[in-house]
Amino acid sequence: MIKNVVGMYFSPSGATAKITKKITIELTDNMRDSYLDDLSYSFYDMMCLSERHGINTSIDCTDETIVVMGLPVMSGRIPEICKEMLSKVNGNGAYLIALVSYGNNSYGDALYELYTYANERGFNVISAAAFIAQHSMFPKVAESRPDANDIKKMIEFSRISAKKLKRFVCTDISSMRGRLAPLMIPGSIPKRKPMKLPIHPTANSLCISCGKCKEVCPVGAISTDDLRKSDPKECISCTSCIKACPQDARGFYGSLARATRIAREKLHFKRKDPEWFI
Repeated sequence: MIKNVVGMYFSPSGATAKITKKITIELTDNMRDSYLDDLSYSFYDMMCLSERHGINTSIDCTDETIVVMGLPVMSGRIPEICKEMLSKVNGNGAYLIALVSYGNNSYGDALYELYTYANERGFNVISAAAFIAQHSMFPKVAESRPDANDIKKMIEFSRISAKKLKRFVCTDISSMRGRLAPLMIPGSIPKRKPMKLPIHPTANSLCISCGKCKEVCPVGAISTDDLRKSDPKECISCTSCIKACPQDARGFYGSLARATRIAREKLHFKRKDPEWFI
């Protein structure tokens, strides 16, 4: 019997967490009935699974759990660090809803990657969706999203996913459980490594060297020797340091960052809507 729903996410900017939490709550509410009236939910920040921040730990799910997993899209892929995190999560037959969030350009192969890796880790993927969030690097792109219309879409997606889930979990006939048809998600598993933008956050004169940026960086790209800079070899431009800075000192500065911002604002102004596969 299903006992709980866990919303798991990697969310440097906070947007993916917002989407994952909303869908986790809505899904739980939709799943509650006479059979699952005691269903509870909780949240788990996958940052704890990174080598940089976590203890050498792993997560073992069970078939009593539904997982809602949300990851951000970076250059059309899921971040390399997320593959490291996923390698420490064992599905053991648990049902999973796969989510990616992206900044109104393209989610590329990211949703297919998450779907594939989740299956490989032993999950039964019940549904998958790509939602739009305000671009973390260029905030005028998809500004203020997810908005009210996106929230409505999240509620609808949660309702439809719950309806499908009930057909599988609300039965005592074990031979009928776990038989999920493949989801027809576009994409592939590229052989090339994900592209890294040559733009990395730095700090301006407002920096007080408090070290908050270093504490939250998931890849250890900020050195105590020079807190104002990021190591370009390690930095994934996830913006966690920008969000954590109490002085609003960190950002993307310089001519290349400016030119890229202007280009992105012109190219990706047209509103895109969420897509899902059930």
